[in-house]
Amino acid sequence: MEKKRVNKNSSNSRTKKINKKNIKSRINVDPAKLPNSAKIVLSIILVILLVLCFINLGFIFTLITAFMVLVIIGIAKLIDSAQKNSKKRKIVNILLILFLALGILALILFGAFLVYVTIKAPEFNVKELDKKESTVLYDKDGKEMIKLGAEMRDKVKYNELPQVLVDAIIATEDSRFYQHNGFDAARFMKASVGQVLGHSDAGGASTLSMQVIKNTFTSTEASGLQGIIRKFTDIYLAVFKLEKTYSKEEIIEFYVNNHFLGGNIYGVQEASLVYFGKDVADLNLSEAAILAGMFKSPNFYRPNVNPKNATARRNTVLYLMKKHGYITEEQYNLAKSVPVESLTAETENASTSKYQGYIDTVVEEVKDTYGVNAYTTPVLIYTNMDRSKQDAVNDVLDGKTYTWINDKVQTGVSVLDTATGKILAVGAGRNRSGASTYNYATKIKRQPGSTAKPLFDYGPGIEYNDWSTYTLFDDAPYSYSNGQSIKNWDGGYFGTITLRRALSTSRNIPALKAFQQVDNAKIIEFVTGLGITPEISNGRIHEAHAIGAFTGVSPLQMSAAYAAFSNGGTYHEPYSVSKIVFRDTGKTKEHQDKSKKVMSDATAYMISSVLQDVSMTGGKPHNIAAKTGTTNYDEATMRNNHMPSDAIRDSWVVGYTTKTVIGMWYGYDYIDKNGEYVLRNIPATIQKDKLFLALARGVMKNDNDDFKMPDSVVKLGIITGSNPPQVAEDGYSGSITYEYFKKGKEPEKVTATKLNTPTGLKVSYSGDKVTITWNGVSKLEKDEGYGDFGYNVYQGNRLLTFTSGTSYTFKTATPYDTYKVVATYKSYSGAQSDAATYQLKEEQKAEVTTFACSQTAFKVGDTIPTNTCTFKVNSNAVTPTSIKVDGTSDCHDGIKFTTAKTCTVKYLISYNNKSYNASVNYNITADSSGGDPDPTTPTVPTTP
Repeated sequence: MEKKRVNKNSSNSRTKKINKKNIKSRINVDPAKLPNSAKIVLSIILVILLVLCFINLGFIFTLITAFMVLVIIGIAKLIDSAQKNSKKRKIVNILLILFLALGILALILFGAFLVYVTIKAPEFNVKELDKKESTVLYDKDGKEMIKLGAEMRDKVKYNELPQVLVDAIIATEDSRFYQHNGFDAARFMKASVGQVLGHSDAGGASTLSMQVIKNTFTSTEASGLQGIIRKFTDIYLAVFKLEKTYSKEEIIEFYVNNHFLGGNIYGVQEASLVYFGKDVADLNLSEAAILAGMFKSPNFYRPNVNPKNATARRNTVLYLMKKHGYITEEQYNLAKSVPVESLTAETENASTSKYQGYIDTVVEEVKDTYGVNAYTTPVLIYTNMDRSKQDAVNDVLDGKTYTWINDKVQTGVSVLDTATGKILAVGAGRNRSGASTYNYATKIKRQPGSTAKPLFDYGPGIEYNDWSTYTLFDDAPYSYSNGQSIKNWDGGYFGTITLRRALSTSRNIPALKAFQQVDNAKIIEFVTGLGITPEISNGRIHEAHAIGAFTGVSPLQMSAAYAAFSNGGTYHEPYSVSKIVFRDTGKTKEHQDKSKKVMSDATAYMISSVLQDVSMTGGKPHNIAAKTGTTNYDEATMRNNHMPSDAIRDSWVVGYTTKTVIGMWYGYDYIDKNGEYVLRNIPATIQKDKLFLALARGVMKNDNDDFKMPDSVVKLGIITGSNPPQVAEDGYSGSITYEYFKKGKEPEKVTATKLNTPTGLKVSYSGDKVTITWNGVSKLEKDEGYGDFGYNVYQGNRLLTFTSGTSYTFKTATPYDTYKVVATYKSYSGAQSDAATYQLKEEQKAEVTTFACSQTAFKVGDTIPTNTCTFKVNSNAVTPTSIKVDGTSDCHDGIKFTTAKTCTVKYLISYNNKSYNASVNYNITADSSGGDPDPTTPTVPTTP
């Protein structure tokens, strides 16, 4: 049998392939198949790196780092798996090429950006580190008011700084200051990531070196592309200019000397003197921590203005100092325990201006409107301040033209140009100390009381419901929709009255009724258009807005709202700055007018007409429209603080001419637990009126033009009391009231007949009741639709009742007054009669004296005389209808004298149907001899 031949070459070939495959598999080890020990070592290294990252950079940055590591591992896995699949390998290669291309492009763009930053960076002029241009404020006429800024500072050297202040600043602002070269990359990345993720507490990325650059060469711009460019410009100048030129100690000098520290204060030396009354070298640990904390937000952490904020910030600084090893736990607790209020001093920097209140208003507006800190960015600010009007306001607040009741009561005053909204003067408050203190003209939020009535009630009624100044309201007992009763300020009622009287006399009940009659959404539209923010819930505002009981307003808001009544219905947002000019670039930003037509000229004029009728203590200058307002404390507050029953919280006056408006709040900014400093209703009303008039005399002395009636308004003579209103025809002899109506909404002329005046009016008072009677009159022949016929009964101007009878009795403790009875109809007052009047006078108390006695000497046994003396009643000599002895005594028996002595005899005298008591002294002797007449003065009798 032939044997098969074996192919040795084939066998050797397979063996070689197998060996090569084994060798290749041994050489290309799969990373995923690393030994467990290697995996453990790598994991430990990764965890250590993440822990270090967390300690130094925080949780967010650590999370991002871990995510990036996972991405890298994932890419490695993807590349490894792609090697086994040619199609997948091509896709991965394309993605890698795109990724690398985008990375290279990003690097090129970033490099170009850095080149742009270096080219556009401001010149690093070392002289600027020691001097920076000031901000200059000008009044409306272009005259300089004040300079603000760095050139006002007192500079100190590094060796004059206490170590606790340096440590506090480093621990708080830049803990790695001595380790970096002007740029702290780790801190920058941590802060940037945190801010991108929306964490407001992520902290800033600026080192001390970068802050010195920002304060001197760049700006405070921190948003958008400009903010990014500014930040990298800070980095460039800090790293390549500042840190290359100056030592760390010199950089700290620049930092503490160039920094704004609240008010109008620059540098730590001036701040130390102002806030603590001592040189910076003498600061203790707690004071140094307060000062270091202010670098973040100077005005917010001012210890003499905001001690609560300053305390919280100081404690944070002390914690950071302890964390970084600058102080011990014991030092931390001790410094933290010191009250901030006990450290501050009652001093102020000399650069404070007499116009500081207006300056503070300007600085705040520049920051809010233009994003510029006037103390750190040198600008020229052209303001709207009218120096003469501001001086007039200052004179009132300083007590030169008005006498204040004490040093505690406060006020806030805003003066605007009604045609433009320009803020002409500001009364920021009394006894203010320094810059950036609380501004009572712009910051307070107090309930406006009755000054809200033109805004929430009658203005919207005229605008949307076409009311006239004659529109009638029933001032009678009433309640809110929830059943709670509402009262007028005097507790009384006027009955049916016109809009003019309701508003000018500030009746609460008609105001609520007016509010309820207007679409609530329209009221919201009206007041928000005037810059007022009401309490809106579910698209509505509650009824207490009708009398000004809501969150609150400032004098500036109220003056801006009322200005629309003056100028014909246009609201101008108030502003104090016309334009600013940046001193480093010459760039100008001007005020952008924000005006809106919010009401018709008819509404504006009719409200102005009514408000000219508002009376004030001491009178009111010609052609000034004004509204007063008062707010009360709730019962619990009054009870808990032992306040008097007439205590009030706020007093307001808002008044205007055709050119100028004054918004004025008057009151206390705190509740005095001792009850000494509290407004009381009547005295406060008198004082607030006098205060406003003092302001008006100084601010409005040349503003006396008449308010001009627009063509959209007509003036008509209305028969007084007619309802609906009836125009009086020519020759009408009755009472006529002249009122204003919107053109096209005026009533038609009709003939009216008056009822006869009631006769026989009598009023009597007995016990505690007053009884009023009169003779009735006949009704009109035609009275269909007039309602019930009867009589309105008044005590003074207060409506007591409407009755169909001819008598009325009521109880009262104050009966003596003038009483009136008017014949009228319940639903139509146009035919009402003239008033029958009766004045009830209190009877004068009777006093009886002796006029003359023909004989006063008698002897024992003589009959007691009843005809020897005449008498006076209330100084009038009278002839009594009868005189009789009243009782007995130890010297007479009622008929004869019984004892020799001076004997007092009491008489009962009848005169004019009334009885009076009188007494006469007689001289009684034992013999029969008489004596000369010796009249004596009888004792004063008691009135029966």
